[in-house]
Amino acid sequence: MKSSNIRIALSALLVLGVFTVACHRTAPVRKHDDVGPVIKDTARVIALITDTSVVALFKDTTVSNVFSTEGQTFKLGTPAQRQSLRATLRKERELWQARKPRDYKFLLRVGCFCPGTRGWLLMEVRSSQPLRAWDRTGKSAALTDWNTFSIDGLYDNLERAADNNGQVQIAFNPRWHFPRYVYTVALPGPDMWSIIEVQGFRPN
Repeated sequence: MKSSNIRIALSALLVLGVFTVACHRTAPVRKHDDVGPVIKDTARVIALITDTSVVALFKDTTVSNVFSTEGQTFKLGTPAQRQSLRATLRKERELWQARKPRDYKFLLRVGCFCPGTRGWLLMEVRSSQPLRAWDRTGKSAALTDWNTFSIDGLYDNLERAADNNGQVQIAFNPRWHFPRYVYTVALPGPDMWSIIEVQGFRPN
């Protein structure tokens, strides 16, 4: 793909909610009162903590085709489709806000045309903010902007996506009403895609 097309794709995907530009930058260290420093650079993740107890939680990551046909598709080239996406997100987010626990864990997998699909991560969220992340071996993972976020952060990204000229396919969890599968394509495409999957949601 030509360099000009790559620049267009990265700009579009920033709006669609997948921060692929983070693949090519080094972000500052993020600190928490009860957690050691976390290096924000997926290219050089340092395992600060290994927790074997989290390994069993990855049993919910079933083998599946990441390009799913589930959910509803919105083609954002028309005002009507953008309004429909906004209305759907507003309704589902209100239901999520009414039910969501203060603290929770969930399994997250994020992929895009660059650098491709990443592995599953276990996310721990406290007070609606991402606190920690682990990979399937129990090693701590970096808290990065582009592939680690809370459910509320995911909703924020999707609301921004409604302003973009592209396509959004989304399926919601019927109990908790969070987006469990999101596939986006930024025009002109077709290789400007991103996928977000959420499984194994557990209140703490």
